[in-house]
Amino acid sequence: MEVDPNASLKEAVAQFYTCHGFPIDGGVSAERWSPVGCRDLKVYLPNFEWRRRALPLHDIHHVLTGYPFRPTGEFEMAAWEFAAGRYPNPLSTLFCLPLVSMGACVVPRRSFSAFVRGKYSRTLYQGYAYPELLERRVADVRAEILPSAPVAATPRHYLEYLALVACSASLIALPLLGIAFVLSEIF
Repeated sequence: MEVDPNASLKEAVAQFYTCHGFPIDGGVSAERWSPVGCRDLKVYLPNFEWRRRALPLHDIHHVLTGYPFRPTGEFEMAAWEFAAGRYPNPLSTLFCLPLVSMGACVVPRRSFSAFVRGKYSRTLYQGYAYPELLERRVADVRAEILPSAPVAATPRHYLEYLALVACSASLIALPLLGIAFVLSEIF
């Protein structure tokens, strides 16, 4: 989705939601269930308070970074957000952490590039008031949170990314190991 850099974030986010078939607020106002999905696949998840706070800023990150709203873009977004700054709530972290190892498997170069870009960026989760943020121009906020030039990976970035992928893969594997243990005790 092309975004006019001179548009306000309010206009750009409204275009983002309309383009992807979501309610104008992205589903934040839904009391119990909110849509989650990419392209034509939509599922409804409980709309917990931590999710209602994080989702609008996460969607603005999509608008600002240009990572597409599809599975591979979500993998890139997760890598970028983990590198740029922590999620506001531990449950948000647990919810998005599995996406990092999925990205490492499905789009490894793009996921790692997003991680490196994130190391030179910052998220909107800390220190931004959402209503005031919406009035700002896309270009101004991009200049404030994203690197102004291409960035290069350092050896430290490789190590940090591998550690993050390992944490992500462990989170995915943990329930499977538990099931394997229970089954081994039964049989």
